[in-house]
Amino acid sequence: MKIVQQKGRGIMKERQIEIVDKTLVALWELQGDKLKGKIPELKELIKLIYLIGSDYIEITPEIYEELYPLPVDIEFRVNVIKEIYISSGEFVEASIKKNREISNLNNVRILGLDDLMIYDYEEKLLKLMNAFGKGMEICIGNKYGCSTAITLEWIKLGGHKVVTSFAGILGYTPLEEILGAIEFLHKINLRGNHVLFPTVLQMYENITEEKLPANMPFIGRNIFDVESGIHVSGLAKDSNTYEPYDPSKIGRQRKIVIGKHSGIKALKIKFEELKISYKEEKLQLTLDIIRMKSSNLGRGLLNEEILHIYESVGAEDE
Repeated sequence: MKIVQQKGRGIMKERQIEIVDKTLVALWELQGDKLKGKIPELKELIKLIYLIGSDYIEITPEIYEELYPLPVDIEFRVNVIKEIYISSGEFVEASIKKNREISNLNNVRILGLDDLMIYDYEEKLLKLMNAFGKGMEICIGNKYGCSTAITLEWIKLGGHKVVTSFAGILGYTPLEEILGAIEFLHKINLRGNHVLFPTVLQMYENITEEKLPANMPFIGRNIFDVESGIHVSGLAKDSNTYEPYDPSKIGRQRKIVIGKHSGIKALKIKFEELKISYKEEKLQLTLDIIRMKSSNLGRGLLNEEILHIYESVGAEDE
């Protein structure tokens, strides 16, 4: 993946980053034989993971046999790389010393280092880079939810190769978080169609028969749901107030949720969104009932529920 970053005035800096994705390997490890009846879906998942920005799909010889023939125009990698597992940042120097005789420095993958954030991670990463070269792969574990941050630090320091899995399955760095952070937070243009994130999510959930949390970064279904009155008001004036990037960039839409935290302004915006004409004098009672029902249900209300409450308020006045 070639990324092009704006540097200063008109100066463009090109860097090559390779993302090796282990989603398929992780799925096979977790579900094994259950996947053998879902070969067409797995092939489609492979295509989608490539399309959103992964450069290589890692497979095993077993997976190769099950999926043959593999989808065309996608690069696959059979895991024959030299792996060095480092359980803690404390052991970086000892691991370097132990593996100093490795001859092919471009064929090394460093795994683990889940706790690297409590050490001088920049110093530790630079030591690994000096020992094994910028061509080594980094595969940070996600036990403490910090793998994305450490992986991005590796990239900032000049590292080229990172290992991921979609949704962070099996404890790898989440693919979508790396792709999203590079483009939307670091403002770097890269290959990949992130509008397909929801499609990948749907395919992944169809295969695993499990629903992922709705608030997961970049792929969660509800990450652009807004309920708080001040947030709704701010978004109505300027979407940049509370949104770090345009929802449409990842195939989502902003959704105003009306519930116990909503105010009159949010309710008005919701009615305008639904193209419903309303009477000002009915709004406060409608909102009071909505808040009470939302508290009882422990969730925001559906559009139909909101409309029903508004109509019932009108019926009481007649």
